[in-house]
Amino acid sequence: MPVKYKRFIFFFLFIILLIGSGTFILLSPDLSVSFHRQTAKAPSQTASFGAIHSYNGRSAQDTHQELTLLIKRYYTAKQQVDMDTIAECVSNVGHIDEKKLMTEAEYVEGYENINCRILDGATKGSYRIYVYYDVKIYDIDTPIPSLNALYIKQDDSGNCKIYLDTLKSEEQQYIDKLDNSRQVQELVKSVQNQLHTVISQDSQVRGFYEMLENAQK
Repeated sequence: MPVKYKRFIFFFLFIILLIGSGTFILLSPDLSVSFHRQTAKAPSQTASFGAIHSYNGRSAQDTHQELTLLIKRYYTAKQQVDMDTIAECVSNVGHIDEKKLMTEAEYVEGYENINCRILDGATKGSYRIYVYYDVKIYDIDTPIPSLNALYIKQDDSGNCKIYLDTLKSEEQQYIDKLDNSRQVQELVKSVQNQLHTVISQDSQVRGFYEMLENAQK
């Protein structure tokens, strides 16, 4: 395993632990937010990946397609450290650490096979999106299965953006229930299984993973 990956440990370790624990952060690993209070009706524990609400008069199918294109555009811009495009995709680009993205881009060759599972969010025009993707690391042939969760909200102009600003506690509680629902936990387990299979079958990935585990000791 190349020595250069040691500088990459903390970024990728965070992703591995995220999948391994079966939990989600609110946004992608390079972002942080705080939470405050808001009123929102909590979803049931059996929330499903069914039809989502449309917004701005679009059909549910068009809404799903548009949200997926937003996510793909964001991940492409993230890998390319294209801050102008990222700013168009997120609610507040000030929460993006450009230096951290530059470090990630040294090791992440691309985000492949992006697939979005979308649920309605706590308020009208908001969505919880579970993003599956394969991370392609330079010098490692096999892409690594990954799962992340994002929150999408409409801005004042009615455009959907990846939401990076403050969320209120009731809205966070709604999201927590979605994350703990049976369907989402099954998705987490599926990605966990894919990850474990890749680790067991690919010596490059296994070596990288073992390096990450050793970094915790």
